[in-house]
Amino acid sequence: MSETDMSILQSNRSQNSAPKNSEPSGFLSDAKGDCPPDLLVRATTGTPPAFAFVRAIGDAVLQTARQAHEANLIRPILVGEPDIIAEDAHALGWDLDGIEIVESKGEKGAIEAAIKLIQNGNASGLIKGQLHTDVFMGGIVRRDAGIRIGKRLVHVFAMLPPAGGRALLISDAAVNVAPDIETRTEAALLMGDLVRKLGQERPKVAVLSATESVLDAVPSSGDAVAIAKAAQAQDDQADYAGPLSLDLAISPGAVAMKKLDPSAPIAAVAGMADALVVPDIVSGNVLFKSLVWCAGGLAAGLVLGGGVPIVLTSRSDPPAARLASIALAVIAGKD
Repeated sequence: MSETDMSILQSNRSQNSAPKNSEPSGFLSDAKGDCPPDLLVRATTGTPPAFAFVRAIGDAVLQTARQAHEANLIRPILVGEPDIIAEDAHALGWDLDGIEIVESKGEKGAIEAAIKLIQNGNASGLIKGQLHTDVFMGGIVRRDAGIRIGKRLVHVFAMLPPAGGRALLISDAAVNVAPDIETRTEAALLMGDLVRKLGQERPKVAVLSATESVLDAVPSSGDAVAIAKAAQAQDDQADYAGPLSLDLAISPGAVAMKKLDPSAPIAAVAGMADALVVPDIVSGNVLFKSLVWCAGGLAAGLVLGGGVPIVLTSRSDPPAARLASIALAVIAGKD
């Protein structure tokens, strides 16, 4: 065989063995999780609360309302243009028998009408329908709406494993862009309370950084200590610890490999965290999407810290995630 032939053969072998960039990432998961039955059972104890769907038009919104109603999670109140609601419901084969409809016009009119339902005690929660998030949240955060009760509003995702098991909570991946120490402390406390409502007797909340040591070059590491101490001082029925890297927060194997000192302040949470406080919206967004796309996790999301639970569903969310979000909101609203 000539040198030229050898070069061609080696080139072909190299091309055949190299990964092709036309293929999707090998990290992507095909796993698809359903709304966990135990979450639905926990949410459906007692009389279903009334939740207002703000601008309840379009297939995705009405499908969610119908599914939540049929699952006995909530009593849906459909806020929006009655003629459009009726037309869209008819297209789905939903006759709306016994379903309350509150008339409003446009996005701004819908959130104003929904807020009145909350103020009058006729609704116990809000679910975003077909309107822009800034209009939805803008109406909610107005002081005269009465929904902000002095606490900071924090978005939380409950990540539900596809094969079942306890939820892993993450904040904040959707509302607060660069939360300060006080906001992240509030997030830790709100998640601790929600974890208890999900059945964990003593929640473990990890405040994340890129390291488990306090380093001047990594500001979030020092913040984590302050957040954990502040949260622990306000809630002695949970364990708060930081800084923790992601592996040390959720993996007992990583804790063993790194030979973490059992007497260290972070040891009470390390490897078994129920909830993660992230430094900013970017890290939270990347983390929750990684669990969805690479691990098949189901993301149930809601806004906590107001007078009522607030659900930020999206038309791009799978139906199981929308249902799980409403179930989570009902649980969050329980005393």
